[in-house]
Amino acid sequence: MDKAQLEKLKKQELVVVRSLLKRQNEMLGQSLLLLDHLIYLQKSINLLSSREIFRALSEKLPYILSIKYFSLFLFDKSKRHLKLVCHNHPDLKTDFTIHYSESDIMRDALAGGRYILEQDFSRSRYYRGKKNPLFQCDFFVTLPLMVENEIVGAINLNDSEKGSFDVTDLDFALSAAEFLSLSVSNALLHEQTERLSVTDGLTGLTNHKQMQIFLKNELARSRRYNAPLSIAMLDVDHFKKVNDTYGHQKGDEILMELAHIMTRICRSNDVAARYGGEEFLLILPETPLPGAIHIVDRVREEMASTPFKSQGTEFHVTVSAGVGQYDPKIMTGGAEDLIKVCDHALYQAKEGGRNQTVKGNPDEALHA
Repeated sequence: MDKAQLEKLKKQELVVVRSLLKRQNEMLGQSLLLLDHLIYLQKSINLLSSREIFRALSEKLPYILSIKYFSLFLFDKSKRHLKLVCHNHPDLKTDFTIHYSESDIMRDALAGGRYILEQDFSRSRYYRGKKNPLFQCDFFVTLPLMVENEIVGAINLNDSEKGSFDVTDLDFALSAAEFLSLSVSNALLHEQTERLSVTDGLTGLTNHKQMQIFLKNELARSRRYNAPLSIAMLDVDHFKKVNDTYGHQKGDEILMELAHIMTRICRSNDVAARYGGEEFLLILPETPLPGAIHIVDRVREEMASTPFKSQGTEFHVTVSAGVGQYDPKIMTGGAEDLIKVCDHALYQAKEGGRNQTVKGNPDEALHA
């Protein structure tokens, strides 16, 4: 090989080396950018509030993943439902729940524990001849959100400026999905623990301990502002007989139904609590006695008209109630005296034939 050929070969090799170095620098720069985006994502969603996580995702996830649209569903294992909790689709309603079987895409992703990537929605096997609001156009990706083989939910991604989704994009999205799964799972677990500490496990109402705190605060507010405050004690009639006849599971169903009725009828500032066993308590701020009786009678009447079934037999259950209004001049013992007045009235409702509301008499109850 002569000198001229050798010089030409060296120049060609130099061009190739420079090209490789340039490509490596580009790849390194891209990797550093993606790493920076992952750190940004992790910081943005390292929260113990699912609502705050979803808000952060709505604002930042499209930028982080370089996509136009996304939707995030949580999976309810017991009901096999997928609930939409976060998205940025302009025409998609926020309160959206579907059964697991209604979405072929998410069902396949969750059942297989793997991602699904289609570069053209209209040509994919999931296309049903009409536009899907979750997948606007171009490519779509569905990623299962999982923590140690437990399904948390699914996230759908689609559309970008470049109109495609390559291997680098997919690898990065999978890494982001791991961060997302852990953050959401931790937040939901924290919220469940917080919720269980203040609510009754069966009915979902405020538990006895938290009820005492609410009542103490409302009594203080009533004294400070001279505002009316009433409470009511409700008790399921013949509950032991119901349990003995239809079983404890049916008894639990009755308690849950009563809790549901109370929650539906109560106003936003009222507190419905499980006092213990088949007894419930309503705290009704800014409510004089006649208003409290009206609310309690609505609960009592709706409960009495609700049919229950067991082994083909239909039956009804009634509730008795005692209602009292706080009077700081007479009820010097505070919450204890107010509850005693209502409990005495409840006893009179039971003795008087049940399925009725009795107004509390402080003179009788506190000096009996």
